[in-house]
Amino acid sequence: MISTKKYALAGIFLLLAGTIFINACSTKKNTWTRRAYHNITSHYNVYWNGMDLMRQGIKDYDAQMKDNFALILPVYNFGDKTGNKAAQFADNAIKKASKTIQKHSMFFNHKEYCKWIDDAYMLIGISYFYKKDYPMARRTFEFVIKTYNDNDIKYDAMYWLAMSNIQLGDFNRGEPMLDMLLNKINKGEAPAKYEEEATLAYANSFILQRNYDAAVPYLNRALELNPKVKMKTRIYFILGQIYQKQDDPDRAATMYTQVLKHSSVYEMEFNAKINLAQCYTSKSTDREFIVKKLNKMLKDEKNKEYLDQIYYALAQISLTDKDTTHAIGYLGKSVSTSKTNNYQRAISALQLADIYFSFPNYPKAQAYYDSTMQFLPADFANYKAIKKKTGTLTDLVQQLQLISREDSLQALAGMTEDQRNKIIDKLIANVIAGEVKKNQEEQTKLQNQMFANQEEKINTSSSQGRWYFYNAATLANGFSAFGKKWGRRRLEDNWFLTDKAITMAAGEAPVDTAQVLASGGGDTTAVKKPEQKSTNPKDRKYYSQDIPLTPAKHTASNQRLMEAYYKAGFIYIDGLNDYGHSIESFETLLLRYPDFPRKAQAYFELYTLYKGLKNDPKSDYYRTLLLTGYPETDYAKLLINPNYFKELASRKSESSKLYEITYKAFQNQQYYMVISNAAEAHARYKSDTVLLPRFDYLRALSLGKIEVADSMLVALTKISQDYPRSPVGSLAQEVLASLTSASGSGGQAGKTPADSSAAILKAAETIYKFDSAAVHFYILIVNNTKVDVNALKIKIADFNSRMHDLDGLEVNSLLFDNNEEMITVSNFDDAPKAMQYILSIRDSKYIFTKLETTGEYNDFVISVTNYPVLYKNKDIRKYQKFFEKNYPVKQ
Repeated sequence: MISTKKYALAGIFLLLAGTIFINACSTKKNTWTRRAYHNITSHYNVYWNGMDLMRQGIKDYDAQMKDNFALILPVYNFGDKTGNKAAQFADNAIKKASKTIQKHSMFFNHKEYCKWIDDAYMLIGISYFYKKDYPMARRTFEFVIKTYNDNDIKYDAMYWLAMSNIQLGDFNRGEPMLDMLLNKINKGEAPAKYEEEATLAYANSFILQRNYDAAVPYLNRALELNPKVKMKTRIYFILGQIYQKQDDPDRAATMYTQVLKHSSVYEMEFNAKINLAQCYTSKSTDREFIVKKLNKMLKDEKNKEYLDQIYYALAQISLTDKDTTHAIGYLGKSVSTSKTNNYQRAISALQLADIYFSFPNYPKAQAYYDSTMQFLPADFANYKAIKKKTGTLTDLVQQLQLISREDSLQALAGMTEDQRNKIIDKLIANVIAGEVKKNQEEQTKLQNQMFANQEEKINTSSSQGRWYFYNAATLANGFSAFGKKWGRRRLEDNWFLTDKAITMAAGEAPVDTAQVLASGGGDTTAVKKPEQKSTNPKDRKYYSQDIPLTPAKHTASNQRLMEAYYKAGFIYIDGLNDYGHSIESFETLLLRYPDFPRKAQAYFELYTLYKGLKNDPKSDYYRTLLLTGYPETDYAKLLINPNYFKELASRKSESSKLYEITYKAFQNQQYYMVISNAAEAHARYKSDTVLLPRFDYLRALSLGKIEVADSMLVALTKISQDYPRSPVGSLAQEVLASLTSASGSGGQAGKTPADSSAAILKAAETIYKFDSAAVHFYILIVNNTKVDVNALKIKIADFNSRMHDLDGLEVNSLLFDNNEEMITVSNFDDAPKAMQYILSIRDSKYIFTKLETTGEYNDFVISVTNYPVLYKNKDIRKYQKFFEKNYPVKQ
């Protein structure tokens, strides 16, 4: 009976406890039991787990962050914008914190009774911050400040809100929040513990803005607040970097010395030593000690991956001593030993490039600038200027290499065949010797690596039952036996064959006998394969195939040399501001090639160059040559009248405006005005060979509207005769052909060209869409059998650099259809800018004079959306109709 009563009482107790527990789980009533339950459960269950995830995640996150010690460090390293190493732990923390809020929030009468809910919101905000979702983090912290304004947690939120704005680059919102927080601390309204965080956040803000001077007082104040050792060491290092940048080596050295006393991280300690060495000045007395210490660091195995930085530090000491020779050597070693630190490789190569550029040694400077651009980050100071200089030097070096190559080939052409073969055989012998040396080095390296890799395995394996390649003695005997039989062989396909030509012969494609017989040949040996250029540097033909041994090849070689000297002259002055080399290039050109076709322009450039150097005798000499030899050229007229080009441009601008008015009059059916304007254009702008054909074309169309059709036919016939090589002349011929065809088939000969082309225009408008705001290209389509496309591209690029240098235009080409090549100039922001360009380039005789002699070209502008449509259907005429209608300044 007693036992039964005990069980009954226990059951009643459990039932009551369960009822209390179930009631306590609810958040709908504000009772003591429920507050106690939710405060305890939220803290020691989900929130605790979330915070634990966050703490461990941040610890791992910090361990993964890599500092770039070549730059001034930020106070906090949150990684770049693209990396998101915190996503997993942050997401889990957000889930835990959200669960805390959903299950345990007790919000009654505008008050939260579960004291861990505000912490949960802070956990969510900080998690978003580490995820780099700064807008979400900002919204969360703003919510905490607004909702929990009577709680000290708002100061935490103010700090993190400022940090979020700073990471977003919104410094105008971040810094005022820090000011507000610091003011509250100074007034005693906020706990003093927040001062260190706010002060460091302010310093970080200035560093991210590269306002290093403003960061210094905040960093020094943070040191006074005695932060933890890790942060204190980082602050010392940052101050050292800033003082070093301010050219205050003594204070910088003091900071780096403090780093060495406090640092427990080898990488920071190492960089402190490197920077301490760079604080050396020519007035210092401890040079030998510093150099000796750095050389000792080179031998330390721990510094194997930091050799590039040590060599860079040695180079800075040499440069301080004005010892450029040793500086070049150290910088070269810095570049060659840099394997993982791309930033160090970039700045070492950049400094080396700058040295060579200052000599000047342009080929070597170009090589190192090119290496720099492969690793230099896009946000590096002066990145665009360095990129532009690299491009300029690349263009120059291409011309210099072309000159060197053509001169060498012409020198070989002037020798006897025996003399040529002796030189070629020496080149082949050098190639073979180089291959032998390289093979030996590779075999030695492979052998050493093989033994090194196996030694460790051999030492740990048992002496019995070893695999062949784990047995050092067997392996060595095998290697020796292989060497006796085969010698040193490179590891490659068909390594066992000495003469690789055997495999080439065996691998030749079989002759298609059926094809030979079908073409009327019965003997397969009679088939002639197109001769291919040799690519084997051990073959005489490889060197002799480009030697200009015929008059035609020699002429072509001279043409290439003339162009190279001419382009180099412009690159020297326009790209590098190098008067001396520019003068040398132009004068060498004129000396070697007195019949150079563009001698007038070369004279003008030399006159201008010597004028810039204030060498009046020389400038007068070339002025006289230009005026007496080429008085009718624009260059001569410019010397006589300095405003010549302005006046010419003004006349062209006036003629363009008149044409626009005339075209609009034609659209408005004001045909008498069109005829009158055409007559005015002929009277005022006789030299404008670009616009006059278009005036005549509009006049012809207008005659067709107000007079009999025969008047229009006569006018169109005159256009086709007067401008046979102009696009307008070709258009007139097409219209005449279509009218003749229509007349012969019973059509109305009196139909205007607009009527006859209506069907083409209608078809064009079904596939092309006009969008004035779209990005546009300029297109020039030429016959590549009659036009040197590469030369034409160079001319266009030259025109762009002179007339549109700030537009960043690019010139490209690709095969359009059969013999037609399409040259593209891109990009233009919209149609009006593209049309400005087309009018500008059409005025360039430099580009179009030769094109107009061939008469086979088309040019227009096209939107980025219509471009692929044109390239696909290849119907230029159809697009021209669309172009004529939608781009009013072109006809």
